[in-house]
Amino acid sequence: MKFGFHPLTDFYSPKKILEETVAAEKFGFEEIFYADHFHPWTVAEGTSFAWTTIASAAERTRRVRLGTAVTCPMLRYNPAIVAQVFASLASTYEGRIFLGVGTGEALNEVPVGHEWPKGSARIEMFEEAIQIIKKLWNEDYVSFNGKFFTTKNARLFTKPIQRVPIYISALGPKAAYLAGRLGDGWITLNLPEDRIKNILVPEYERGMRDRIVEEGSSWPLRKIAEIVLSYDKDLDTAIEACRPFAGTFSQNVFGNKVVDPREIKKLGDTADRSTIAERMLATDNEEKIISAIEKFKRLGFDTVEVASLSPDQPNFFRFFKKKVMPAI
Repeated sequence: MKFGFHPLTDFYSPKKILEETVAAEKFGFEEIFYADHFHPWTVAEGTSFAWTTIASAAERTRRVRLGTAVTCPMLRYNPAIVAQVFASLASTYEGRIFLGVGTGEALNEVPVGHEWPKGSARIEMFEEAIQIIKKLWNEDYVSFNGKFFTTKNARLFTKPIQRVPIYISALGPKAAYLAGRLGDGWITLNLPEDRIKNILVPEYERGMRDRIVEEGSSWPLRKIAEIVLSYDKDLDTAIEACRPFAGTFSQNVFGNKVVDPREIKKLGDTADRSTIAERMLATDNEEKIISAIEKFKRLGFDTVEVASLSPDQPNFFRFFKKKVMPAI
């Protein structure tokens, strides 16, 4: 089991995110996953643009692998530009860059003028976007005529030196299938074990089988789980540290109907402490965190990326290295 760290780029300033990245490497995390947001999930102290943060972090670290969790490679971004950015990063920081992609959230796309497509259309757009990215990384001049995207003799004159892994975020069966068929791995959240085991894993594996039929070959694909947690020796403090993100409990937020961080914050302000404690992994006990990670170990996941809302991050890093990593 590998451990990754997920700094809150959609909540803190670039300077703080870089400090946390350096600390994460020091305390034994192997990969850093950066959210790629335009607007945050709540009114924030600051936000960090993932792409520039990755470059800055790569200069300040030596070992960790760096990438997004996740970039939406359509709407506000053209997939050809995503391909160019990550080819440039990968050619500069050889072997240390990955690209995490997903179908996105309205709070990042609607504020910059895009209509929010229906789920089925987003899946179609997403599949085309991944195809364009791969073609630009591996072919010379690319002409692509899709339903949503077009390229005309497009070429990247700087290509990745090594293969850039593409990890696909999937919370539902359609995306899980695409993760198996088109990705080098799958990123998901701390969902109920039955849903992962009985709905998502079978679709992921079906996609892997179809990939073998289409390409005639296969290679080991990764399974990565993101766990959002808050640790403090005082349980009430740990719970209250989660409040800024309590607005995401609302179906209107994750259903992409509420896109204004001010409105999301109001929803979080009204959440009661018992709901926050139940829905978030807020704890003063390492056994709860170990149990959550062991669930994914049972399900065959190879990596857990930790997004820490802990009020005292230096203390969290010490605690996680001393108590959690050795237990796993």
